[in-house]
Order: sequence, then structure tokens, then C-alpha cells
Amino acid sequence: MANVVFFDSKECEWADMSVIFSGAPLIKVRGLKYKASKAKQLLHGAGDEPISIQSGNRTYEGQIKVLKGALDDMNIAAVAAGGEDVLDMQFDIVITYKPAASRPLQTDVLRGVQIKDFEKGWEQGAKNMDITLPVIFLKLESL
Repeated sequence: MANVVFFDSKECEWADMSVIFSGAPLIKVRGLKYKASKAKQLLHGAGDEPISIQSGNRTYEGQIKVLKGALDDMNIAAVAAGGEDVLDMQFDIVITYKPAASRPLQTDVLRGVQIKDFEKGWEQGAKNMDITLPVIFLKLESL
């Protein structure tokens, strides 16, 4: 286990992250979550204890929280590409975590991302509109 750092007090901060959406920097991003899942279930045989764990398909999903202006820009790009809105787009998202102290550069790539839906809304006194976009994607690559 050479070159494995077990203690590093420098955690990744929001300012250490950059997001590339469809080849361009996504500056109006306010939040980001993504996960990989694999279907798993216990297999039972004789008796009442499981004898193994069976696994199935992988799935990938997440959320991107953006300002309204970012959604407007995405919709314009979708129309220019021949779609009706951002729901017709497929794109990659690249998330880069800058190196710091002994933490190396880390990059996650979400391949084949599609937005499932979007909802706009306001509340009294709001200074801006945050929009959460639920996404699904085809693969998560960690580089």
C-alpha cells in the first residue's frame, strides 16, 4: 500500500470544484449530487439464513441545482441543436476537484446525462431562482 495517504486534513471545498457541462464551464451551478447504484438482493436456500448476495443492473442518477439563467442557457442550446428544450439534450458532465496539500487531482465524468424534468418556482422575497434538475446518466467514470 505504498503512496496511500491515511491522514490529510485538507478536505475538498466548494471552491475546489469546477463543472463542465456539454463542453462549457457551468458557472451558475449551486449544487450537485450524483450516485451509482447496483441492484442487490439476498438469495435464500435451505434454512432461514441467506446463502449469498445476488447482484443485477447498475443505475446512475443525481441532481444539478442551477440558477434560472443557467436553465435558460441550456434551453437555448437545446433549441439550437434541434430540440424543444433541455429535456431533449444528452451531454456529458465533467466534475474536477483541484489538488490540495497531498490530495491529488480528481475527476468524475458523468457520461450520457439526460435531464428528467424541471420545475420553476418563486417565493416572496427571493433574490434568485434555484432550479433542481434531476438527472440520469449512462456511466460514471472516476479518473
